[in-house]
Amino acid sequence: MLEGISSLIIDLDGVVWLEGKPIKGAAEALRALEERGKRLAFLTNNSVVSRRDCIRRLKKMGIRTERVITSSYGAALWLKREGRARVYAIGERGLREELKLAGHELVGEREAERATHVVVGLDRRLNYQKLAAGMRAILAGAKFIATNRDCSFPTEGGLLPGAGAVVSFLEVAASKPPDVVIGKPEPFLLELALKELHSRPGETALIGDRMDTDVAAGKRMGLMTVLVLTGVSREPRGRQRPDLVVKNLSDLL
Repeated sequence: MLEGISSLIIDLDGVVWLEGKPIKGAAEALRALEERGKRLAFLTNNSVVSRRDCIRRLKKMGIRTERVITSSYGAALWLKREGRARVYAIGERGLREELKLAGHELVGEREAERATHVVVGLDRRLNYQKLAAGMRAILAGAKFIATNRDCSFPTEGGLLPGAGAVVSFLEVAASKPPDVVIGKPEPFLLELALKELHSRPGETALIGDRMDTDVAAGKRMGLMTVLVLTGVSREPRGRQRPDLVVKNLSDLL
């Protein structure tokens, strides 16, 4: 199925695990792919987790790798291009951890208007005060950075609102779209992954569970695209079709 493909960029939520719980057969499939000589990198739009979180979870599954890229890590790296930023962050521990590790200053709600950047991810303890502070900061001139625009994310109980819902609130409230979107289908994270793998698009496949992010991103970058039906998308829809559709990672074997 993967003839001519030496490197795989693999999504995590809905492909490898759901809410951190491994999907049946995923670990065995990943180890088998490595044994067949495939180089693996893991890439997720999820901003809740840090690289360290993902590396630890993968290790528990028997997958030892440092090639992990999250949208929170990507946002922190992107901000470094702008110099040391003063950030008001709407998000969870993984986002804040990556921003601090990159040397950025975090400001609280009362100081939001001092921020140079507002970075927005999923926050499952979101409240009106956080949103109001983010809006004030954007209106005061802070750049608006979205970790991703995923409208939902998969769980064992079904879909729940994603970071894109939070981004959309601020976009409407401040009458301003994000200045930058870090996650798929934008190319930034994929460019990081290709560099990690020392791979070219023509010899790389992107494996994911979403038509609107994973397949769209892979097509945009010229990668082979594989849709796995264990997450958000239950079937390919629209004009843009994945190169391959499988029920789960085990089917790649």
